[in-house]
Amino acid sequence: MAQLTASQERELRDAFDLFDTDHSGKISKSELKRVLQALNIQANDNEVQQLLSQMDRDHSGEIDYKEFKSAMSVSFFKKYSKQELQTAFKKLDADGNGYITANELNYILSRMGRNLSRNDIDSIVKSIDSSGDGKISFNEFCKLFD
Repeated sequence: MAQLTASQERELRDAFDLFDTDHSGKISKSELKRVLQALNIQANDNEVQQLLSQMDRDHSGEIDYKEFKSAMSVSFFKKYSKQELQTAFKKLDADGNGYITANELNYILSRMGRNLSRNDIDSIVKSIDSSGDGKISFNEFCKLFD
């Protein structure tokens, strides 16, 4: 596994913590399914189990941080195609207006079981919004993956 930067390591830990809604230190099958549903990814129980099994190296039935890091760190070194980024952006841009708003971000996070304060949501948007217009454009979204 390639070495991650401190920033990448923090991002992975934040993502893991976001998925680990019960703060058990492990991602269960039900938590994984909830994340997929929040992202509007249709997966039946068998498909969720297959995904879990692919990541669950120690066969414990749950994904710990080390397993999550091993599976997900590959994505940090992958260059996403414009098509892949557009597909992901469209899942977040619920109204299709070409921007991800604080409300859309809040909605997707709440569907994942994460209810953040409005200040936290606004801070996330502000950290990505380089134009200062209060919303995330496709180009600003793409910069997250550079």
